[in-house]
Amino acid sequence: MAENRRKLKDFNLLRHHLSHTNATRATKGDPKNGKSDNLSSTFAARVVQARIKAEIFQLESSDASNSSHKSAPCTLVTAIRVALLDIPMTLLFSLLMVSILIQQYYNYYVLPTIDAADWMSNDAERLQHEFTYYARECDASDVSTSSVQSVKLDPEIHTAQDAVDNIMVHGLTVFPSLLDQSTAEELRDYVMKRNQELTKDEVIPISAPDNRWSFGIHANEHPSVAKALEQLSSNQMLEESLEKLLGADPAVAEITAISVASGAEDQGWHADVKPLGNSLKYAQTFTHSYSVFIPLQDVTPDMGATAVCPGTHFCADEDLDELCEMHGFQAAGHEPEEIWKMGDGLTMDQKMWHHGAAYTAKTGPHRVVFIITFISRPNYGIDRRQLSHGTYFHIHPHMYGHTFNDLKNASVSMSWPFAPLRSLGLWKPPKANWGWDWVTTSAMRIANDQNGYQIRDMYEFVDDHSIVEMIPTWLQGSVTEDGGWQVYIKETIDNFVFCGMLIYGVVLLLVTTMVLALDACEGFKQGRTWRILLRFALLNAAVLILSHQAVVKVRSTPYAKSVDERTMFASPFVHKPEGPNAKLSEYALNARLMEFNATAPPKPTTHPDKNDILLGNRYDSKNIGHYTNFLDYHPGNREWIKVLSLYSRFYKDYSGLPPVFQQQIKSALKHHIGSNGRMLTQNYFGEWTIMNQYDVQKTVDRRLAMGVDTLSSTLYKSIAIEAADARHGPQQSGTLVMLLKTLDNLERWKEIIAPSSTAAPPTQFKKPNMSQSLLRTSLSTKNNIPNTFRKCLKETTNELHVGESTDSDAKVGDLVLVNYRGSGNYLPARIIYIEFKNYGVVEFNIGEGQFLHGGGERSDTYLKKSKPLTSVKGGDLVAITDSKCDLCPIEFELGSVIKCYPDMFCDIHFDSGGVEGVHKDAISLRFEN
Repeated sequence: MAENRRKLKDFNLLRHHLSHTNATRATKGDPKNGKSDNLSSTFAARVVQARIKAEIFQLESSDASNSSHKSAPCTLVTAIRVALLDIPMTLLFSLLMVSILIQQYYNYYVLPTIDAADWMSNDAERLQHEFTYYARECDASDVSTSSVQSVKLDPEIHTAQDAVDNIMVHGLTVFPSLLDQSTAEELRDYVMKRNQELTKDEVIPISAPDNRWSFGIHANEHPSVAKALEQLSSNQMLEESLEKLLGADPAVAEITAISVASGAEDQGWHADVKPLGNSLKYAQTFTHSYSVFIPLQDVTPDMGATAVCPGTHFCADEDLDELCEMHGFQAAGHEPEEIWKMGDGLTMDQKMWHHGAAYTAKTGPHRVVFIITFISRPNYGIDRRQLSHGTYFHIHPHMYGHTFNDLKNASVSMSWPFAPLRSLGLWKPPKANWGWDWVTTSAMRIANDQNGYQIRDMYEFVDDHSIVEMIPTWLQGSVTEDGGWQVYIKETIDNFVFCGMLIYGVVLLLVTTMVLALDACEGFKQGRTWRILLRFALLNAAVLILSHQAVVKVRSTPYAKSVDERTMFASPFVHKPEGPNAKLSEYALNARLMEFNATAPPKPTTHPDKNDILLGNRYDSKNIGHYTNFLDYHPGNREWIKVLSLYSRFYKDYSGLPPVFQQQIKSALKHHIGSNGRMLTQNYFGEWTIMNQYDVQKTVDRRLAMGVDTLSSTLYKSIAIEAADARHGPQQSGTLVMLLKTLDNLERWKEIIAPSSTAAPPTQFKKPNMSQSLLRTSLSTKNNIPNTFRKCLKETTNELHVGESTDSDAKVGDLVLVNYRGSGNYLPARIIYIEFKNYGVVEFNIGEGQFLHGGGERSDTYLKKSKPLTSVKGGDLVAITDSKCDLCPIEFELGSVIKCYPDMFCDIHFDSGGVEGVHKDAISLRFEN
């Protein structure tokens, strides 16, 4: 065939040459020859041309015939080449690019996410700066209810707001009939069957594991699961309550089942999220979350119903076992109306202490509970919170990334292949919202050494997990305590990339060598090498273009932008200045941004108490759901709101009367503040400060003018949120002058909405003279109060006698400050016995040579000389209790308070020199004679 092509080429050249020669002769002619010679030459040329044409025709016909005979084999060869060479090489290159993209994603996004979420390593730096509440310690009075029946909802009379109030006050509520009987029974049968088939990788570790089973459930592993999720999400009151608490379309953080059989023992009391890393003290650093427990059969106490300790979601104590053991109770009672009904959803704040009770019945059905946990959706770049610490957030690997709305159509939206893509954060339906994906969730848990991602978990994972068993040892990264998960994952990915590059390079080299060798055998006449290389280049270019588009897509996401801009899990508040002029800068920022007066003196800092009225500014945020109203549920604030609600109605009613009537309302309200606690606010750095009397008067004026739950109060709250965002939010380009102008304008709007009559700070605050008050006869004396007002007063106050001093004779159980051994140092002590009216026995919380929480040294005392129990504040003279050894006498080191912090420590300047942070339990007050 090649010979024919060569001949054909030669004949074509010859034909072209003859045609050109004849044309030249015809034009010029030949003067030496005659006409006959010219004719004969022309005839001969034509004969030659005809012969050439015949040869060309024959050769072309032969080529065409050969081509037709060989077209089918050529097509087959091409198909084989594509199947065995082009596709494998393209797939190999695509896998290499995927591994490189994963490597780059891990290096540029996952590792920075781990660093940003690393709270445990940065706690010394961030702890003091990010407080929103305080390290509140609880006692029996903080247990808010003694029966689940008091928080059970009735859809006929209760609303979603009632559910939210129950959860905020008590830490729990009960939604009736979230699942109907048939759905609950069908799901229960499936869970019981699955319990017998669980593999070691599916089992979720729980405390007191004997006769307990738990596993994460996929929404579509059985029709009963999707049916239950869809039915639960159709409950309107539940949906409205969760959206009030967490914001629109909250994320799903857990879908599990727990089964308990006869013989199971008590679990320990615990909160699912721990005080160091949850939203109690750090509401803008960590998310708040709520679990819905749904029994799949009726539950009685002997079946080990979940036990709860209501009110403890306000407690920052590390250990509340003793308190909850005494005052906690099971969610099911013995009376018929107290049975925890199948399908009823006990919804609890994960900060509330609870535990699984023992299954004491000798025989009986397994107690099976279906659990779903909800949490706020991520809002990267705007909401800087991360997941709270302590809980596993048990969930099937494919169920990450979903939200409440996905439950409504779980059989489709949470099915294969959509579920795994959603879980990995790769794809979601256009109108759906992102939940917390698996990669980000794992990064946060790795960063803070959380359950399931601790060092010991890494060793177990590497030694025993089925996924790791499929990876050759030489491809795995180093397993060390120092490197942890970060190094192990990074090195494993790097090994895969290196291996992929090596394999692709070797295969490409072998293919190219073979083609070159074949080309060389034919004298490089066919050009196979460059054609194959060109084909590879074009296919790889297509892969590279797709990879580039993937990179562009990732970089445009809010998650990637927040990582690039370093706002991912960044501190929500400005940290204190550092350097030689730090104190001056701190003072200036507080004065200008909080007081709007550069010369305003600093307010003394203090430790809050549960009876204080807390008017903070660090809960003023659009991103934390109903937690923006968290302080309204603080005990002192609840009483304040009750009384304010009562007084504000009368204040408005008196608007047409002489000003003295409204003035007496203000005086009575200020008296309530002074007799029940203090009014505290937060400075720019989150420290609680005591409001001066001018600020108290201004607050009373404004709150009376606004009322409670009114349009004015809502507008006022919105302005407060904008002001907090200006102070603490990401600083835009501009100057401090612009910020101050913004805050000044917002303050003017507050004054328009709720004007205050206080024009300037008074030089001295005087307590209201209630003996001369017009309200003493018109409001304060209960016998003279109209029946309707008396009824309202009774409903809105607890142990509060409006207008009368709450100072009463000391009684057993009261906490007071008592002069310890005549040293002049006053320590907290509880009155345990009163012999005469003014004499009694008190018990200090310390004893000789030791500090005790359960009772210490006792002493006779003259109660009239005791002092009201109060928290220390900046400027107080104090004595620090100390003991050199267990049997050594208690010593006191004198000093004064510089500043107090929300973690219940104070900076103490000792008279002997030096400054040291001291916990409040070691501080006693000194009073000047």
